[in-house]
Amino acid sequence: MIEYIIIAILQGLFEWLPISSSGQTMIVSINLFGISTEEAYSLALWLHLGTTLAVLLKFRTDFVKIFKSFIPKTYLSDEIDIRKRNWLIYATLGTGITAIPLYFIFRVIISGVFTPVQGDLITLIVSGLLIITGIILLKTRKIYGKNTIEEVPKDFIQKDSFLSGLLQGVSILPGISRSGITVSTILLEKYNQENALKLSFLMSVPAAVGSIIADIIFGKGSIFGTINPIIILIITLISFIVGYLTIEFLVRIAQKISFGYFCIIYGVVAFLIIVPFIIIS
Repeated sequence: MIEYIIIAILQGLFEWLPISSSGQTMIVSINLFGISTEEAYSLALWLHLGTTLAVLLKFRTDFVKIFKSFIPKTYLSDEIDIRKRNWLIYATLGTGITAIPLYFIFRVIISGVFTPVQGDLITLIVSGLLIITGIILLKTRKIYGKNTIEEVPKDFIQKDSFLSGLLQGVSILPGISRSGITVSTILLEKYNQENALKLSFLMSVPAAVGSIIADIIFGKGSIFGTINPIIILIITLISFIVGYLTIEFLVRIAQKISFGYFCIIYGVVAFLIIVPFIIIS
């Protein structure tokens, strides 16, 4: 029981940071608690349920308005809500294009070959690029992250959200950070840090729900039906609470510091957390 609680706390802490929560929870599950690779992977996917509920609670107003925008004959929607809806639609399409085949490739072919550490190395490369971007911006005093979803042209929303979704889908592989890769992509698309964080949070919901459904249907080593439902409920609640607090913390940071510094801090955090986990594994 205690091992599942520890893993749930790690999920809540790491989900929104530029590191792979699934990768790190898999490393801890396998190396410290002796959980099999398939069960560890399934557990990592399932713990996203708690952090997904945290996003739904934190941004409940946004999600209600987005939902209403799907029923224009019944509800009148503002332009911003329609833009957010379209972002989620194109991002989810992009995610499905990469995530669905990668999920089956990982399950069938490379589960014994592709390790969380390899995914961590990919995340470190992305984080390194983000740090370089931040340094260049500070050195040149260039104003970079000015785009907002409220103001960019509509065709930008389609292109930017679809690309972000394609890259989000790659994070189905353990070790590749979903939040790290989506926030970095949106930042590099010149959106400001608050927009990048919020859009990444919103995008996470359909992606997490999809991965959990896929695990129930296709996961041979799924924890669904093998772990006591009460334990699943408890660890979901823990990841929800910790995940919600982490969202609050990140949003406040994004509101207080400049774009260049945010890029650097976001990238450095990845190195500070991932490198020790690589050493452990």
